[in-house]
Amino acid sequence: MRMVAALFLGLWLVAGLWLTLQPAHPFPGQVVDDNLVPFHTLAIYLRNLDSEFWLRNLFGNLGLLLPLGLLGPIALPVLGRWWLILPLALLISASIELAQFRIPDRSADIDDVIVNVAGALLGYLLLRAASIFRRAPAEA
Repeated sequence: MRMVAALFLGLWLVAGLWLTLQPAHPFPGQVVDDNLVPFHTLAIYLRNLDSEFWLRNLFGNLGLLLPLGLLGPIALPVLGRWWLILPLALLISASIELAQFRIPDRSADIDDVIVNVAGALLGYLLLRAASIFRRAPAEA
Protein backbone atom coordinates (compact mmCIF):
# COMPACT_ATOMS: atom_id res chain seq x y z
CA MET A 1 0.00 0.00 0.00
CA ARG A 2 2.87 2.35 0.80
CA MET A 3 4.34 2.05 -2.71
CA VAL A 4 0.98 2.65 -4.39
CA ALA A 5 0.41 5.74 -2.22
CA ALA A 6 3.94 7.01 -2.96
CA LEU A 7 3.51 6.46 -6.70
CA PHE A 8 0.13 8.19 -6.86
CA LEU A 9 1.33 11.06 -4.65
CA GLY A 10 4.45 11.52 -6.77
CA LEU A 11 2.48 11.53 -10.02
CA TRP A 12 -0.08 13.97 -8.57
CA LEU A 13 2.62 16.38 -7.40
CA VAL A 14 4.50 16.23 -10.71
CA ALA A 15 1.26 16.91 -12.60
CA GLY A 16 0.45 19.77 -10.22
CA LEU A 17 3.88 21.31 -10.68
CA TRP A 18 3.58 20.96 -14.45
CA LEU A 19 0.20 22.73 -14.41
CA THR A 20 1.26 25.53 -12.08
CA LEU A 21 4.72 26.26 -13.42
CA GLN A 22 4.02 26.72 -17.11
CA PRO A 23 2.96 30.02 -18.66
CA ALA A 24 -0.77 30.62 -18.46
CA HIS A 25 -2.91 31.88 -21.28
CA PRO A 26 -5.49 34.20 -19.72
CA PHE A 27 -8.69 35.05 -21.54
CA PRO A 28 -8.94 38.55 -23.04
CA GLY A 29 -9.71 41.01 -20.26
CA GLN A 30 -8.74 38.56 -17.52
CA VAL A 31 -6.50 40.31 -15.02
CA VAL A 32 -3.45 38.42 -13.76
CA ASP A 33 -2.05 40.32 -10.78
CA ASP A 34 0.17 39.30 -7.90
CA ASN A 35 -1.44 39.46 -4.47
CA LEU A 36 0.38 39.65 -1.16
CA VAL A 37 -2.67 40.67 0.91
CA PRO A 38 -4.11 37.66 2.76
CA PHE A 39 -7.76 36.88 2.01
CA HIS A 40 -8.04 39.47 -0.80
CA THR A 41 -8.48 36.88 -3.57
CA LEU A 42 -10.59 34.67 -1.30
CA ALA A 43 -13.00 37.58 -0.86
CA ILE A 44 -13.25 37.81 -4.66
CA TYR A 45 -13.98 34.06 -4.81
CA LEU A 46 -16.80 34.47 -2.28
CA ARG A 47 -18.30 37.41 -4.17
CA ASN A 48 -18.25 35.42 -7.42
CA LEU A 49 -19.54 31.98 -6.48
CA ASP A 50 -21.51 31.91 -9.73
CA SER A 51 -18.28 32.20 -11.76
CA GLU A 52 -16.82 28.97 -13.14
CA PHE A 53 -13.40 30.64 -13.35
CA TRP A 54 -13.24 31.52 -9.66
CA LEU A 55 -14.69 28.18 -8.53
CA ARG A 56 -12.17 26.32 -10.68
CA ASN A 57 -9.34 28.33 -9.10
CA LEU A 58 -10.65 27.79 -5.59
CA PHE A 59 -11.17 24.04 -5.90
CA GLY A 60 -8.01 23.62 -7.98
CA ASN A 61 -5.96 25.25 -5.24
CA LEU A 62 -7.75 23.21 -2.59
CA GLY A 63 -7.08 19.99 -4.50
CA LEU A 64 -3.47 20.73 -5.43
CA LEU A 65 -1.97 19.55 -2.13
CA LEU A 66 -4.91 17.54 -0.77
CA PRO A 67 -3.13 14.29 -1.76
CA LEU A 68 -0.13 15.36 0.32
CA GLY A 69 -2.25 15.17 3.47
CA LEU A 70 -4.22 12.15 2.32
CA LEU A 71 -1.41 10.00 0.93
CA GLY A 72 1.72 11.53 2.46
CA PRO A 73 1.38 9.74 5.82
CA ILE A 74 0.77 6.43 4.02
CA ALA A 75 3.71 6.86 1.65
CA LEU A 76 6.02 8.29 4.34
CA PRO A 77 4.86 7.35 7.85
CA VAL A 78 7.11 10.06 9.28
CA LEU A 79 4.45 12.51 7.97
CA GLY A 80 1.84 10.97 10.26
CA ARG A 81 1.08 14.18 12.15
CA TRP A 82 -0.68 17.31 10.93
CA TRP A 83 2.09 19.55 12.25
CA LEU A 84 4.50 17.80 9.90
CA ILE A 85 2.17 18.06 6.90
CA LEU A 86 1.60 21.79 7.48
CA PRO A 87 5.20 23.05 7.02
CA LEU A 88 5.80 20.72 4.07
CA ALA A 89 2.63 21.98 2.36
CA LEU A 90 3.63 25.56 3.16
CA LEU A 91 7.10 25.01 1.67
CA ILE A 92 5.77 23.42 -1.53
CA SER A 93 3.03 26.01 -2.03
CA ALA A 94 5.23 29.02 -1.25
CA SER A 95 7.88 27.67 -3.64
CA ILE A 96 5.30 27.41 -6.42
CA GLU A 97 4.04 30.94 -5.77
CA LEU A 98 7.58 32.36 -5.69
CA ALA A 99 8.31 30.69 -9.02
CA GLN A 100 5.11 32.14 -10.48
CA PHE A 101 6.48 35.66 -9.95
CA ARG A 102 8.80 34.92 -12.89
CA ILE A 103 6.45 32.95 -15.18
CA PRO A 104 4.64 34.87 -17.93
CA ASP A 105 0.92 35.41 -17.35
CA ARG A 106 1.09 33.76 -13.93
CA SER A 107 0.46 35.50 -10.65
CA ALA A 108 1.82 34.83 -7.20
CA ASP A 109 -0.96 34.95 -4.61
CA ILE A 110 -0.72 34.49 -0.85
CA ASP A 111 -4.31 33.23 -0.88
CA ASP A 112 -3.21 30.34 -3.11
CA VAL A 113 -0.75 29.38 -0.37
CA ILE A 114 -3.51 29.57 2.25
CA VAL A 115 -5.89 27.42 0.20
CA ASN A 116 -3.16 24.93 -0.82
CA VAL A 117 -2.19 24.39 2.82
CA ALA A 118 -5.87 24.10 3.80
CA GLY A 119 -6.23 21.42 1.11
CA ALA A 120 -3.28 19.45 2.52
CA LEU A 121 -4.79 19.66 6.02
CA LEU A 122 -8.19 18.63 4.65
CA GLY A 123 -6.55 15.59 3.07
CA TYR A 124 -4.98 14.74 6.43
CA LEU A 125 -8.37 15.08 8.16
CA LEU A 126 -9.96 12.78 5.57
CA LEU A 127 -7.22 10.20 6.17
CA ARG A 128 -7.72 10.37 9.94
CA ALA A 129 -11.52 10.16 9.58
CA ALA A 130 -11.15 7.11 7.33
CA SER A 131 -8.82 5.42 9.81
CA ILE A 132 -11.22 6.09 12.70
CA PHE A 133 -14.16 4.82 10.65
CA ARG A 134 -12.20 1.71 9.67
CA ARG A 135 -11.35 0.93 13.32
CA ALA A 136 -14.87 1.50 14.64
CA PRO A 137 -16.41 -1.77 15.89
CA ALA A 138 -19.29 -3.11 13.84
CA GLU A 139 -22.64 -2.91 15.57
CA ALA A 140 -24.68 -6.09 15.82
